[in-house]
Amino acid sequence: MMQRFPLLPLLKQNIHTLWEENQDNWVISICRKLALAGITISAILLFWRYNFLPPLVPLWYGKPWGTDRLAHPLWLALLPAGSFIILMVNTIVARFITREMLIFTQILAITALLVSILSLVTLTKILFLVS
Repeated sequence: MMQRFPLLPLLKQNIHTLWEENQDNWVISICRKLALAGITISAILLFWRYNFLPPLVPLWYGKPWGTDRLAHPLWLALLPAGSFIILMVNTIVARFITREMLIFTQILAITALLVSILSLVTLTKILFLVS
């Protein structure tokens, strides 16, 4: 019987190898785990409060006051998704570009953690402001 997705085990192993590299460094390990925890908490919080949200929520705070700031509640998923994308991009950059210099890898991990924390705080403030 032919396997449907022959590259899936290889992709899974590559992601695992990418994630496990530099796990012996405590700064990188803790930052990545906390960033993932923040992203998970953001997603859970969004799913928990989604049914209680009004038809439009304030999201675009850089725009002028009024209806330009409002967006459909589904746009709130952009916050945890963006945090996850930044975490993955930083992990890939740390793997291929800054592998020789540990300080840059640590800075990328700390940056991903800060983005995750700020995203969680922003999402929490929006959710409890409008619901």
